[in-house]
Amino acid sequence: MWSDQAKQTMRQAAIDSGLISSSDHRDRLMLISEPEAAALYCEKTCDKFDMKDGEEFMICDAGGGTVDLIVFKVEHDADGKSVFRESTRGLGETCGSMFIDLNFRKLLRKRLKKILRPSPNGKVVIPEGPFEHMMDVFVDSSKPLFDNTDDIYCSVPMGFDLLRTSDPSLGLDEGTITFTKEEIQCEVFDPVIHRIIQLCKQLQKDTSNLKAIFTVGGFGSSAYLYQQLEKEFSPEGITIVQPDRPEMAVARGAVIFGMNPTKIATRVPRLWYGIKSTYPFDPEKDPEEYKVIRPGGLVRCDNRFSTFVERGKPLDLRSCIIRHFTIYAPHKTACSIFSSPSEEEPRYAVPSEVNEVKRVFDCDIPMPDLPNVRPGDPIPLTIKMYFGELEHRVEAVIND
Repeated sequence: MWSDQAKQTMRQAAIDSGLISSSDHRDRLMLISEPEAAALYCEKTCDKFDMKDGEEFMICDAGGGTVDLIVFKVEHDADGKSVFRESTRGLGETCGSMFIDLNFRKLLRKRLKKILRPSPNGKVVIPEGPFEHMMDVFVDSSKPLFDNTDDIYCSVPMGFDLLRTSDPSLGLDEGTITFTKEEIQCEVFDPVIHRIIQLCKQLQKDTSNLKAIFTVGGFGSSAYLYQQLEKEFSPEGITIVQPDRPEMAVARGAVIFGMNPTKIATRVPRLWYGIKSTYPFDPEKDPEEYKVIRPGGLVRCDNRFSTFVERGKPLDLRSCIIRHFTIYAPHKTACSIFSSPSEEEPRYAVPSEVNEVKRVFDCDIPMPDLPNVRPGDPIPLTIKMYFGELEHRVEAVIND
């Protein structure tokens, strides 16, 4: 769920803040996705990380807002050193622990409306200060420890005008509200946990040898999440592992990556990437306004999407994709990189909501002074793109 635009913004922020300069080598600031960093942390710290050659493991990075999933296949070289190859396109969705907080907020408001004294106009007004204090206690204490074995007790703080201090029918006893474990499970946790399990099952379908799921992130420390994943996947021989300090997995994994940036050897692109180019014009498929006639009468279709990277096809870390084009002296040209999340390869590199094509970035390619070249002469242009790394690089070579 980390877009190309977000990566560019992060790098620019580092430049603007003085952490790096625009002239620094690109490795002065290295970026890694959170699930990738967590994978490195799990290998480094988990005794249960005993993956054999060809086995796969899933990282379930469950945070406050989002849950990101990624699957790696482990490979070992002749020296026994392992590398991770992303084996299928990852998944991400906004179904993190904040939605558990929202569910409990609704449940708490519903209960308070039944035990508080109405105002003179007949409405029940819930004081926000004391209410937020009760929410803080749930978020900081009750939520992380919930494992579906005990009820949850919430003391009603000063500031609430109770109809009575005790009412067994409403779970109220001497100013303390009891929420049964069944209530918390069904109304608060399960709607979120079930969605996370669905995502894990969905990604599992694209694997062939999944052996373990590691839960990391703030919500990854949840005892109930661990229980439910184990209940779902253990019968299939898949081990569920919760590493020490799962909330620190990403930060510490990023440090490990900095010391060994080639550990992640293969990534799977989430998007199509390409540039705008011309192809032979097809009157049955191409619109007339895209038709261009080149010197010599060659009929071409402008604005075509020239694919450099196929969505979902694994790319090695050092992979370089090369395409050859022809430009004409003395005009400069430009290289615009486009992307699309569509299932099918885009036909045109024209941004629109219909084809989901977006412009990633632009770069001008000036025409150098070339000897013995006249206006209109064709000049060979080679575009090289490096897409295996988390950030993409583009090189242009003229008349090589």
